[in-house]
Amino acid sequence: MKKSNFKFWQGYLGISVFVIFNTIAMLFYPGGTYLDSSTEGYHFFYNFFSNLGEWTARNGEINTFSASLFNSSLIIFALSYFLFFISFLKLELKYINSKWLFYLLIASISISILSFIFISVFSAEETSKFWHLVFVKMAFRTLFLHAILQTYIVIKIPIFDKFISFPTLGFTILLFLFLVVMDFGPSAHSSQEGLFIQVTAQKTIVAGIMIYFFFQIRTALQLYK
Repeated sequence: MKKSNFKFWQGYLGISVFVIFNTIAMLFYPGGTYLDSSTEGYHFFYNFFSNLGEWTARNGEINTFSASLFNSSLIIFALSYFLFFISFLKLELKYINSKWLFYLLIASISISILSFIFISVFSAEETSKFWHLVFVKMAFRTLFLHAILQTYIVIKIPIFDKFISFPTLGFTILLFLFLVVMDFGPSAHSSQEGLFIQVTAQKTIVAGIMIYFFFQIRTALQLYK
């Protein structure tokens, strides 16, 4: 890949770092879930990603290694996406005539990325749980607004429609469904079933973010040739 395209393909590095760091963090997570502190290790469908970022695991053991990996991966991924998006927006600016649309794109993704970074600063532990949840909700709500704006742009502009319209629309719908589950689904603290549903929803939307980012990078590289 051309060095001049680094601002785009570095996104692949951001995705790789997030996946690799979190896979290792899961392997070294001591154990415990919201409802059962006696479990051993990381249970993929019963432990949130945020459990990895807690400095003390749910079973009471020190979790410094996994927390360091998760928190650093979240920050790296967020910064990687921001670097990508600033360059991607320059491509979109050729076809965006509305200043309000431009400002909304910048504001929504900036607030979302900052919120994701603050998720790593305020862990899900009891001492900082309130702010952790505030930034989780803020991150995904502003990301949803951003996804709606992106859907409008890629469908309206023919050059984008060819490459990314369906992935963008699919991601926006997936994000909407995630918000519905997060806000109106069963509580993760009420039952094992509720915990399973909320954790699975979170894993699904994180995978969706990675896949959609992959399509955005691919589109940017094709248009920048």
